[in-house]
Amino acid sequence: MAKNPVFHQRSKHIKKKFHFIREAIQGVIELLYCKGEEQIADIFTKALPKDRFSYLRSMLRVKSASTLEGSVKM
Repeated sequence: MAKNPVFHQRSKHIKKKFHFIREAIQGVIELLYCKGEEQIADIFTKALPKDRFSYLRSMLRVKSASTLEGSVKM
């Protein structure tokens, strides 16, 4: 709906102010497709298998506490 502002039955409840805002920022914000495998926010919102959790954690550049051994008191 953000890219195609055609009137739909499901969108008639959206208030005019939101349509105004959408038109005002058109061209300022660009929506890009992001594959499901690249959704970094999944680490905060879902229970994940260990390998998936480790992959997303590495994308956030967060290190495991065990790799910091000696540099941090535990």
